[in-house]
Amino acid sequence: MHSFASAIVSIVLSPFNWIIILLIAAYFIRKKSLKKTFIILAACLFIIFGNHWLLNLYVHTWQPKPVSANTLPVYSCGIVPGGFASPQENSDGYFNASADRFIQAVKLYRLGKIKHLLISGGNGKPDDKNFREAAWVKTQLVDFGVPDSLIFVEDHSDNTQDNAVNSRHLLDSLQLSSPYLLITSAFHLPRAALLFKKNGLVVDPFPCNYTEGMDSFSLDDLLPRPSVLLDWDRYLKEAVGYFWYKLK
Repeated sequence: MHSFASAIVSIVLSPFNWIIILLIAAYFIRKKSLKKTFIILAACLFIIFGNHWLLNLYVHTWQPKPVSANTLPVYSCGIVPGGFASPQENSDGYFNASADRFIQAVKLYRLGKIKHLLISGGNGKPDDKNFREAAWVKTQLVDFGVPDSLIFVEDHSDNTQDNAVNSRHLLDSLQLSSPYLLITSAFHLPRAALLFKKNGLVVDPFPCNYTEGMDSFSLDDLLPRPSVLLDWDRYLKEAVGYFWYKLK
């Protein structure tokens, strides 16, 4: 159910889909004035949401600033929400585009900034229930030299709300002292931190996996590009999710 709702939200909060719907409507509508209006709206959306400079400006405002690992105190536990590993056909896993969460978690452990690691993630893909992300990630952490005894696994979460609730239950049972270090992608961190705090966990943010918002300006950023349209999807979804939970 969560996966279906998430898919619907992703479809609705997509500027690319808005443009396609407007163009399809313009093709079938016979009234010329309305047809022209839809085409103009589609063009305006393309100019606005295809603009890489505007995307960078928004993302730069939305994402928290990088945190230097050297300035951090020592935390009893670092929490890493899932979403950075995906299932293969043989129920094995692989690291996806968000794998910097894993890299930074291992780095922080190696630097002595976190004593334990909690990996929170099940499988949000209903077509492959054999894969449990956190369990697979634990095997990779062990391969990277993190002792098995220092890794905690919560592999029943399918979304960020689940991550927060299930992590709270596990950490309460472990009685590790807070605050904890929340290690996740910069675009995901505002909503994740809000949900963890709303569920009673005291966390400090450690953003990573910066994919937008860090580039220097160039004139060609002002030219609308189709590829930029798709980059808005996750940021709009995160913003809507953030304010939805903020108001609850």
